[in-house]
Amino acid sequence: MSLKSMELAPTKENILNALSENLIGRNINVWQFARFCDAIDDKCSIALDAQWGYGKTFFIKQTQMLLEAFNPHIQSLSKEEIEKVKKAFSSLIGSGNNKVEFDPQVCVYYDAWENDNDIDPILSLVYSIAQNTETGYSLTTTPGLGGTLAALLDSFSGKNFARIVEMLKETDTLAPIKGQKEITDLVKEFLDSLLEEKGNRLVVFVDEMDRCRPSYAVQFLERIKHYFENDRITFVFSVNIDELQNTIRQFYGNEFNASRYLDKFFDYRITLPPANLKRYYQKLDLSYEHEAVDSVCKAFINCYSLGLREIEKYYRMTKIIIKNRRFDNYNMLGGSGNAYKISMHTILPIIIGLKMIDANLCNSFIQGLNPKPLVDVILNTDYPEGFCYALLNSDEGFEDAPYSTGSNTVSLKDKIIEFYSCFNKPTPNNEKYAVGQCSFTQDIKKQILEIASIISGAAIYE
Repeated sequence: MSLKSMELAPTKENILNALSENLIGRNINVWQFARFCDAIDDKCSIALDAQWGYGKTFFIKQTQMLLEAFNPHIQSLSKEEIEKVKKAFSSLIGSGNNKVEFDPQVCVYYDAWENDNDIDPILSLVYSIAQNTETGYSLTTTPGLGGTLAALLDSFSGKNFARIVEMLKETDTLAPIKGQKEITDLVKEFLDSLLEEKGNRLVVFVDEMDRCRPSYAVQFLERIKHYFENDRITFVFSVNIDELQNTIRQFYGNEFNASRYLDKFFDYRITLPPANLKRYYQKLDLSYEHEAVDSVCKAFINCYSLGLREIEKYYRMTKIIIKNRRFDNYNMLGGSGNAYKISMHTILPIIIGLKMIDANLCNSFIQGLNPKPLVDVILNTDYPEGFCYALLNSDEGFEDAPYSTGSNTVSLKDKIIEFYSCFNKPTPNNEKYAVGQCSFTQDIKKQILEIASIISGAAIYE
């Protein structure tokens, strides 16, 4: 298996292929969300909430692709691509009298973070709408070129964008401009003319708002509330609500009630449904039940609720262990082989994962101060025998374990903690510590930390 990055960039090709393969089992959720957008008949603002790295961008771009496949006035997809999209949802679309159709909707994707250096959010958004809905036309949002670009767009489209641009460039964009319409009316005029040609509604997918400068995020929310009061517009904000609230508090102060503030802008808050990890694991080749390290990786992912981006990065690093078998031959002398191999397949993946998500927890774990990560992960693995029974002495058996024959029953949790303790004990004069069939020497921990340092790209110290 190649160890190159398996993370899928949200390109048109990848989005289309992910729909065709139903890569992470979210096609039904994409369909349901698109139908929800299609049912809206008034102005509406939706917050689609999920943590960073959980696939929000992919989800909204898949929704956009589905809606565009049903809009004959939009030419963003070829006939073959439209057929491919509809085939992915064929069981839901139906046929004959039961066939489902969507109203023609104009979809625009807007990356707020990419544009948060622009002079004004509304100017930037108007440009993006124009850029995304005028086939074959490319346009930059450099403020100094505003007049020229607007004139070019006027010539190309036959619409008077220059008036909007000039009014938005004024110092006080909220003040009425003598002899001209208000900006609100101009924006409405622009959107009405756009929808007259392209569809019944405009759906604006706003991404990465929670990563923007606080001043830009606040300005964007308040500007669209003022200027986009149009019954035929739906805004979908793809955000991590917790992070966006932190952004708002950075602007208004730590004591500010950011949740109630956001309620003024969002009519609905919808949580992104979880991905089908089983399907995603198959894509990553993280599906071989006989691999001890795979079971530990999946248990770690579940225990610490990793997002899709984190899963890909985490597994790519730990897969190096399997790819590079030379690590399994590190000084496996005497009875230390079991202890070393089990440490490789359990403690090493945990160190790599903790280093990604929580440096302080990682430090306490490798310093022998906190066995909880090992206990939590092992108790949640789906392969208990390979690790657990190596911890038993000949006369021992686990409580409630059907295959145990030893006369002395012991707690699995206690044995895991004993294993962790032996792994971390100093061994002066080559003294050995044993738990069951696992005999530890000083070199084992040293070697595991060296390997973790190589894989994670940084030194790890006790």
